[in-house]
Amino acid sequence: MSDPELDKIINKVAKEEKIFKKKSALDTSNPPLKLVSRVNEVEKIVRYIHDYKQGHVVPLVSIYGRSGTGKSTLVRYVCNYFPEIILCFVNLKKAKTVFGGVNLILNELDQPSLTSAQGMNLGMEKIQEAILNKMKLERKKLFILALDEFDVIFYDKRGNPSDFVYKLVEMIAELKNNGCLAMIITISNNVLSDSELDDRIKSRIGNSEIFFKPYSHEEMLEILRARAEEAFDKKIDDKVLEKCAKVSYLEHGDARRAVDLLRVSAEIAAKEKKDLTIEHVNAASQQLQKDRTGEVISSLSHHSKLICLVLAAKTYGLEKNWHATKSIYEKYVKYLGSEPVSYRRFSELLKDLENTGLLESKTGSRGQKGYRTEFQLIMDPQIVGEIIDKKWWNEIVVHPKASLDKAKNSGITKSNPVYLHYKMAKKGIESWW
Repeated sequence: MSDPELDKIINKVAKEEKIFKKKSALDTSNPPLKLVSRVNEVEKIVRYIHDYKQGHVVPLVSIYGRSGTGKSTLVRYVCNYFPEIILCFVNLKKAKTVFGGVNLILNELDQPSLTSAQGMNLGMEKIQEAILNKMKLERKKLFILALDEFDVIFYDKRGNPSDFVYKLVEMIAELKNNGCLAMIITISNNVLSDSELDDRIKSRIGNSEIFFKPYSHEEMLEILRARAEEAFDKKIDDKVLEKCAKVSYLEHGDARRAVDLLRVSAEIAAKEKKDLTIEHVNAASQQLQKDRTGEVISSLSHHSKLICLVLAAKTYGLEKNWHATKSIYEKYVKYLGSEPVSYRRFSELLKDLENTGLLESKTGSRGQKGYRTEFQLIMDPQIVGEIIDKKWWNEIVVHPKASLDKAKNSGITKSNPVYLHYKMAKKGIESWW
């Protein structure tokens, strides 16, 4: 590539970026200039924190709610508002194990990582020592350890998440004995994450909980209006903002995704050199869904990917959302052919996928046959199938389904030319779905 060609590309991109006055306002990693709603939640956080002025704080506060409901943003905002507080904010999503969480805390406190052979107890001692030194050096009144994505530690089947939390709570008590007030704030998307802690911890932490409900459509729209006013020179049509709010509210209630949707919509409009319209929002919604699905699936294990694939095939082919564990397992075994995981392990993988938000489940009674659990794929099945095994998806799922639909629309008789295609498609559906 020559320099003139590169200059041409740079100029092209620069012209597209002119649609934005301040694009960073649509970066969801940046805190907003204005916090919308959440007055009740802020008051609850403040009440738990403000007790330090009376010389007492609860050891652990649990904050939970769906992704994009403002949990992390508000914890940072409130804690950083108090000059007497030191906030140590740790995202446990970066940790693959419970012990990895210990090292993340140490690193956030400017301490080197430990090896697993050195043990959890030494890790806790190092954390406690670092906190005491930091509080003494900076002369603050309260230390807050915020553990974001707290539910991630429960995916570590080999570690002991309950023991990890118990040692942290014990450490908080030891810090108090040494004249240092400290508390833990856990932030989780899974409302049931704390239920997996054992009784010795539950009795120590009590019921210090704050639930963040999803944003309403009106709150989502207010967030987008505030961001749009900051991000664009030209006023954005309110119908476009309403569309972004509606899509995000109906799908997930996630404010971050609503802002991302507005940003990508504007980028698409800029490339086309057009004003931002609802059609650009539709295009952006499809693009973001595909990008996010690919990102999530790439992080899954081999067998978890196959579970998503066969569930996508059953959903797409049968036009039915809910499927029993046994029926999913049978198709998983058929697809894999050899060395499948056990049925018990398969059930655990389904639960893990549900915990990560890719599936949801329901359990219903079957009368004398007992209870049965069924699962539903959250993501678009066609996108899932094309990402995991595009060749198989098109040949085994899409082609028979298209033939079957065509035959149905043409009328099914033996004299119909598409009857043979119908029989083949029906056979494929019966075999795989």
